[in-house]
Amino acid sequence: MVELKVEDIKKLKENKKGFSQTFDLVVNISNLDLKKPENRIRERIKLPYKIKDREICFIVDSLVTKAKETGKKVLTKNELDFDKKEGKKIAKEYDFFVVEATLMPIVAKSLGKYIGPRNKSLIPISPVTKDLSATIRDLEKTISVNLIKNPIIQVPIGTEKSKDEEIIENFNVTYDKLKESIEGKGGLIKSVYLKLTMSKPIKLM
Repeated sequence: MVELKVEDIKKLKENKKGFSQTFDLVVNISNLDLKKPENRIRERIKLPYKIKDREICFIVDSLVTKAKETGKKVLTKNELDFDKKEGKKIAKEYDFFVVEATLMPIVAKSLGKYIGPRNKSLIPISPVTKDLSATIRDLEKTISVNLIKNPIIQVPIGTEKSKDEEIIENFNVTYDKLKESIEGKGGLIKSVYLKLTMSKPIKLM
């Protein structure tokens, strides 16, 4: 069992900068051939605590009114004819793309080629979804894991503004899920580190 201690967090917090840094969990992996598509990992993990605000884009049809009430970016089916520059800009700007299920084929065709290289995905929702604010709350606690080419995973689990116990709980959930996914594909966790955005990492395993 890999344990993250309060002392580790406090030691990293000594590395003060002029902005709120992010705590990143770094996991190095061995014994996993990533040239085989079946060994790659693309998944989302829902954490106990929110890390930070997320940039969310709703792409909807019947849910337009509800989506606009959230104050988030909203695109309709008539606004999906992107040129290359626009597509890349949108793909870069937003963390999550929440798509009304009936529009998934259209959106996949128009936006997929721009968000795919950034390891982002389209998240379908039902046209009868009643509470989009709940969707936002869930996504603000969600991190994306992409193990595609290099045998290393680096994901955020908190910021300097997070409470120590929140970072620890987020760490535990993330590590357990990663361990399950990696070992489920026959891989091994070689080493585990925690670091701040601008700090040297602390080795936990």
